[in-house]
Amino acid sequence: MKLIKPSEISARILTLLDESDERVIIVSPYMKILKWYKFMNKVNGLKTRRILIEIYVRDDPDNTATYRDLDQLALEYKKIPHLHCKLYLNERYGIVTSMNLLLSSEINSLEIGYATETWTEYNDLLGFYHRYIHIGEPVHCDTIAGRPAADLKEIMHSIREELKRTAKNSWLWLAENALHISTGRNNYSISINDGYLRITACLRIASATKQKSIQRSSSIAKKVEDLTAMKVDIHPGPEPGLKPDILQLSGQAQHTLKSTCITGILEDEAAYIMESVIRFIDATDDLETFNSS
Repeated sequence: MKLIKPSEISARILTLLDESDERVIIVSPYMKILKWYKFMNKVNGLKTRRILIEIYVRDDPDNTATYRDLDQLALEYKKIPHLHCKLYLNERYGIVTSMNLLLSSEINSLEIGYATETWTEYNDLLGFYHRYIHIGEPVHCDTIAGRPAADLKEIMHSIREELKRTAKNSWLWLAENALHISTGRNNYSISINDGYLRITACLRIASATKQKSIQRSSSIAKKVEDLTAMKVDIHPGPEPGLKPDILQLSGQAQHTLKSTCITGILEDEAAYIMESVIRFIDATDDLETFNSS
């Protein structure tokens, strides 16, 4: 990270907007920009060039001035509860700063800021954005940190079709920065944290087969060769003695990923992630067969 001098912060943010080719992410709890004509010209330039603009502001009943300005400029935005951080990204680099997008901050405030200098720093910042800021449907971008990005909708479609080929109906959805898969009997959660693929399965088991399930669950680690640190936990059902208990299996992939999160998968890592997910589900289905025998 490189320190930005206080008098240069607003100029660097405007330059970041100018240097975007695909996408701009603006995270500023408070924005008062109607009379900040230089900034408005940059935003109009983004619209003309059809650059994707994402704006996140603080969800606060007293933040009406921010909503008014953005509404008058016909800029879409999302409200985030308790938002206090300020960061600005395009598809190549990012800026972290104490500065809100307020004209008064540019004129009167003493601010501090840092700009990313490496892809590692950029990926860390992008990962923070995906984990804590962006919630909901993934926003597709052609590149991530300068490398081709995969289309998550296509990945989900491919997983669904592969499971269907092996006679498994499945439902896939995104929530809390994870891909969730339900096969009717079992539920799975797939995420990318700190550069590692993590997969968790929750299986319903009868109390009578609990011990056998724990013993045989080690077979999953052998069948899913690239998963390590396999953990097995038993959680009581919602009605002990009446409802099945939950057998939770979780594993972490050995292979380190450059992808930042499940909504930011690189194209050259998509096949590995899909194959790992399919192998894991196949292995847990074998465990289900063991339980019924």
